[in-house]
Amino acid sequence: MEDFALLQTDEIAAFKSLGTGQVSDAMEMLGLRRAVISGFRFVAPPDTNMVGTALTIRQAPKHHPAEKSERLVKHGEVAASMAKAGEVIVIDACGRTDIGTWGENHSTRCLSRGVAGLLVSGCIRDAASIRKFGFPVFCLGFSPIKSQWDLETVAINETVTIADVQIRPGDIIFGDEDGVLVIPFDVRAEVLAKATDIRRREESDNPLLTAGR
Repeated sequence: MEDFALLQTDEIAAFKSLGTGQVSDAMEMLGLRRAVISGFRFVAPPDTNMVGTALTIRQAPKHHPAEKSERLVKHGEVAASMAKAGEVIVIDACGRTDIGTWGENHSTRCLSRGVAGLLVSGCIRDAASIRKFGFPVFCLGFSPIKSQWDLETVAINETVTIADVQIRPGDIIFGDEDGVLVIPFDVRAEVLAKATDIRRREESDNPLLTAGR
């Protein structure tokens, strides 16, 4: 599997100090193509955001002659060994809301290895435990039925589309309660500089924003 560049510690801290509104405004001002994913549920403790580089997985309905019980999904292996610290796992799960593509065990494995979070165009299960552990997840909803029975993995680290937004391996995934942004890796410095300037101007205009810091 091809390796992609990861964000540096100072870049992660810079994103963590921002909100998606500020970063979205920065991208608009820079004339970048809009890449916003909204309407997903954010399973995370309060005042949490998520940032990392995308490791992508594409699922598809099982193809004949695969048996129902045959395990052909690979996101468990990605969570256990393939995903690196600082990456966000991005799963195209066909928009399925009747089955759960992710659960507690996947999340704890990722947490122990520093994986930054999950974005899935499908459902998860064990939501209460995942929220308690503090592993940030964006999903369409919840279902107790695991995806093994219905889906198979057809690609890892290839381009996927989530909510009409193209996501390439190595893109930056940045999200909070307002939504998710997909930021091309090679424009991160310009986006961070512009968004940081926006935040500073907002704080200067409204002292209440800095009162609790």
